[in-house]
Amino acid sequence: MANYSDIKGFTVQTLSTDTIASQGAGGSWASGTSLSTGRYGLGASGTGNSSSLAFSGNNGSGVVNNTESYDGSSWTEVNEINTSRFYLGGQGTQTAAIAFGGETPGKVNNSETWDGTNWTEGNELNTARLSLGSGSLAYTEALCVGGWKSPGVAGEVESYDGSSWTEIAEMNTARNGPLVSGDNTNAIVSGGSIEPGVQTKSELWNGSAWTETSEINTARYNGGAAGSYTSALIFGGSNQAGTVDAETEFWDGSSWTEVSDLSSARNYADGAGSSNADCIYAGGYTTTTVATTEEWTAPATFTKQVLGQLYFNSTTNTFKETITDMAGATWASAPSLNTNTRYFCGGAGSTTASLICGGSNPSTANTELFDGSAWTEVNNLNAAKQYHSVTGLSTAAMAVGGSPAPSYGTNNEQWDGTNWTESTETNDSTNDRSQCGTTTSALFFGNSNNYTELWNGSAFTEGANMNNARGNLAGGGIQTLAIGANGYKAPLGSDEVELWDGSSWTETTESNTSRQSVRGAGTQTAFIMSMGNRPGGAPSLPGNTTSKYTEFWNGTSWTELNDMATARYAGASSQGPASSSTSALYSGGYTGSGYSSASEEWSAEISNKTITAS
Repeated sequence: MANYSDIKGFTVQTLSTDTIASQGAGGSWASGTSLSTGRYGLGASGTGNSSSLAFSGNNGSGVVNNTESYDGSSWTEVNEINTSRFYLGGQGTQTAAIAFGGETPGKVNNSETWDGTNWTEGNELNTARLSLGSGSLAYTEALCVGGWKSPGVAGEVESYDGSSWTEIAEMNTARNGPLVSGDNTNAIVSGGSIEPGVQTKSELWNGSAWTETSEINTARYNGGAAGSYTSALIFGGSNQAGTVDAETEFWDGSSWTEVSDLSSARNYADGAGSSNADCIYAGGYTTTTVATTEEWTAPATFTKQVLGQLYFNSTTNTFKETITDMAGATWASAPSLNTNTRYFCGGAGSTTASLICGGSNPSTANTELFDGSAWTEVNNLNAAKQYHSVTGLSTAAMAVGGSPAPSYGTNNEQWDGTNWTESTETNDSTNDRSQCGTTTSALFFGNSNNYTELWNGSAFTEGANMNNARGNLAGGGIQTLAIGANGYKAPLGSDEVELWDGSSWTETTESNTSRQSVRGAGTQTAFIMSMGNRPGGAPSLPGNTTSKYTEFWNGTSWTELNDMATARYAGASSQGPASSSTSALYSGGYTGSGYSSASEEWSAEISNKTITAS
């Protein structure tokens, strides 16, 4: 019987522009009129790119007291601030603002208010500081966050009620030069510098307490911010490498997304704007002091992007489909591990919350956690091991089997986020298995013995063997729907792939490249596999060749995608229930000539693709 849609067709939405992920994703920067006086470390306030104020700062020769007002087309000099300073905070509008803290030189705590005509000295901050964070909304609800005090980085936060400053709850992480959007009742603080490192950490303020939330993508400090705690924008600043940034990120209330860059990368400028759709970034420093102004605008109305969406773009006269762009997915450098002892190691978690444990060089019990910005050494395994199987989350993982045998061949350790605890042992002594699942429902499979075992949270049960015995294979999925790909099948690496349906293994389409010591991430129908080596060579390929190839499995066939930057094998992937083919982290391994501590992050974005007739 024919479908109704085959007979009558179906409706396709017509749009004049492409769909976008968020309002911020549709925004861009454009050149505005330069400041009359170029400066860095200035303060700013205002509601956006047609109504802003810039005050004080350093012109490269010394501290200035200039105040300028912006109407969207030109800057006009107005009455000067009383105390010249730079690295100060500012908040409010073009006609009602507050300036506080800074350096004269020398850290100061004085505070001044602007009434649209004059600056008036007001009550002082409780803690003198510079390079502090300040909110972007009404000055009578101002917030002074962190900074650099005597001595060191400040965690102090102060709230302004229109007449005086009051110390309130400190941030969880003290920092210098943080980026702040919001006011003294609701705000988000991100980035900042904690000597000697630059941060990606973000915290939300609800008027009484600070809570850690999703981290920004690019570590930075001393940049600009605009908007509110549910819809913010950050831009510019100094990054981890000590160079200036052009990156802009949009906060939608739950996560940060990179959007259009500034035209001119710079730090120590200041931003102003009460909305993520309308703001400025003025002045700053590149390799010299600048007067540059850029204006950000984003669409007031837009059509939100939804995966699987089909529409007709009437402007470009094309049909579009919103898909995950696996072909355009890429690897990017991520922070390195603290130790090179990461060969035949195991990993669990996600790209922002990952765990790595064990490994060879020689056999180690070392454990490290990744929070999206840095690796931290934590409590070790109870027993050093390598060739073991790890799955789960960074807060709840399990490490099974491994060597040196026979002592640890059946060993099982459980991670609770703080400590490793020995648990029920496996039925068979095992090395080189792959794995997937959680600490209460996991699957372990492969190796020279070809055993499959299921874990229910308290005991192991033997399951049906794979059709082709091999170890050091890539695995993904869940306990009832898994994939096992490639691996070592003497004397060569294998290209064989099998699918698990909860009770048995079935052979399916082979991968494009034979290899062993591979690592994978994802599900039975959407899986990526990378790294590996060929111990005995293969047709047209030399023996013991390390691999940086990435292949994607769509449930039916394999496609080669963009390579990793560093060819290696036997590292660790972020394996477990958070594992994804669109977002993965690979760390450590052996390059063929030495051990690697490198980490690389894989990401595939949602994209609008033109549909063409074939």
